[in-house]
Amino acid sequence: MFNSRSLFLHLLVFGCMILSSAQAQLSVANNERVSITSAGELVLLEHLVNNGTIDDLTLGGTASQSISGTGTIVNLKLSKSAIGNTATITGGMQSLIGTLDLTAGTLAAGGYLTLKSSSAGTARVATHTTAGAVTGTVKVERYIGADARVRQWRMLGFPYSTNVAISSITGIEKTFSASTKTMMYYNEGNDNGVYGTTGARNAGYVQYTASDNILPLTGVMAWLFGPTGSTASTGTMSAADSMTMVSSGTLYESGNTVNIPVYFSSGNTNKGWNLVSNPFASTIDWTSSGVVKTGLSTIYRYDPQFVRWTTHNGSDGTNSADKYIESGASFFVQATVVSPTLTISQDAKASDNTVYTHFSRVPRLSNLPGQRVTSAASGAGIRVSAQGLADAGGDEVYVDLSRSDATADFDLVYDAVSMGRTGGAGLAVKGAGDRAYAMQYDRPITEAGREKRYYPLRVTGIVTGATSLTLRTEGSWNPLNSVSLIDHQEGKTLLMRGNELRYDFQLESLKTEGRFTLAINHVKLDADGQSLAFDVKLLGNPVTSDRLQLLVTHPTAAARTWRVIASDGRLVGQGNLQQSSSVQHSITVPAMRNTGSYLLQVEMDNGELKSVPFLRK
Repeated sequence: MFNSRSLFLHLLVFGCMILSSAQAQLSVANNERVSITSAGELVLLEHLVNNGTIDDLTLGGTASQSISGTGTIVNLKLSKSAIGNTATITGGMQSLIGTLDLTAGTLAAGGYLTLKSSSAGTARVATHTTAGAVTGTVKVERYIGADARVRQWRMLGFPYSTNVAISSITGIEKTFSASTKTMMYYNEGNDNGVYGTTGARNAGYVQYTASDNILPLTGVMAWLFGPTGSTASTGTMSAADSMTMVSSGTLYESGNTVNIPVYFSSGNTNKGWNLVSNPFASTIDWTSSGVVKTGLSTIYRYDPQFVRWTTHNGSDGTNSADKYIESGASFFVQATVVSPTLTISQDAKASDNTVYTHFSRVPRLSNLPGQRVTSAASGAGIRVSAQGLADAGGDEVYVDLSRSDATADFDLVYDAVSMGRTGGAGLAVKGAGDRAYAMQYDRPITEAGREKRYYPLRVTGIVTGATSLTLRTEGSWNPLNSVSLIDHQEGKTLLMRGNELRYDFQLESLKTEGRFTLAINHVKLDADGQSLAFDVKLLGNPVTSDRLQLLVTHPTAAARTWRVIASDGRLVGQGNLQQSSSVQHSITVPAMRNTGSYLLQVEMDNGELKSVPFLRK
């Protein structure tokens, strides 16, 4: 038998060491650590008694092996000759804090293996084939940071092929009283079309009881308010409220592809919602070729750190962290065909489990912040944001004009629906039927400055009052294409100057459709970017007094202010223009006493500005 001290000396010299049957077994005592100090590999062919810490260990050979004791392994590799060669963990508990690599052979966990999770990282099972597998019960931890985050609903998932008894989950507090039930699943068959309504919950949400089981691949809505022993309350959590959720079951780690059942309900374009779990004890990448789907493309999640919805379908930025779904998490997909499918293979696993803490996505509940959509990786688009009173998160939609195969209708591979909102101002692009978009992809504009596009907007709120809309162009935007916001109620067309336009207004009803339209090339521009239909004429030039007569014409906007600037840059007069149906205005400029050159500027209520030079005799 080797003790850990003599083994460590060998590893210092050789870097790599194989322990064969001649040594019988390796024993690592409590508070002692085995590590390889240079590039190499510790390969064990016989038994292990581990009561300490081993940094990197490979189990090899054809003989059966056992691991006993209570210890920690940073990275464990199973590299035996065949799937029938078994390494068995017996007694005590081995904690894995890094990566489990199942190259070949079977690891019989037997309830004595824990995949650890902490603020420093989360253990994972790496991509493998059917040549490697884990059998028996495994404990899986999921650290959930709480510092400065709001107590809220989060989306949990469990990587097991077996049921999980809710009563067996530890590390998070749960309540199941009549007035406070904190865990739910989603049944698409119960969807009653109640979306984003204050005080209402979609009937698709089904509340668990304390004695229920969570079925395999089922996503769970859990209102997380603190670790075991916490009292249910609202408000902001502190670092002391951070949780490490612990569950156990048989992992989906046979190497085979996992088929996740998804369902479609006809009769409403907003139906088809499925809340499903990440099937693996590893972060997965939604854009990977290992995720194969029919009739669905977008994942919908909720980001508790920034307090907003997020979407990802591969079109909205290839580097977005939204595409990663971590171990212990679930996500929504919307099925749009009668027979949808979703399969996730080992190839969908990300290369590591680094800081993806994007927990929770909870549609159609109360007090939800806005939806976040990222821009396209290339091309041109317009982002529209809505902001209401005391609304820190805001809501967004994104209109992209860079995909030649996109249409104004729903495009499965590109578009994402709006998930609704019952906290603050909500925003969506209104489509045909009852569909509303958070991401709307359309074909590129082929005739710059001439081809018109119109996208009706839906604005919602939980209270009426002061609200703002902000439009921004992104990507390779052609400046010949004008962008406008049409307020049909006020009879205004607001033309974007530069790459941003903000419009403040009073939201008069909790759901406003038909008032606002995002318009492209609705207003034709001249070479200077001015509206061709916007004109200011000075009657009599040169002028002979301090009184000016002017005509202001614009197809939709009203004249708002005027100012006169002398040739040396001095402001010699300014004021408001009377709001009336008349296009003729009369203004007096008392400080304009000297003869010389002056500049008259007129600004419209949509922000457009026109300048007219003139002479004073």
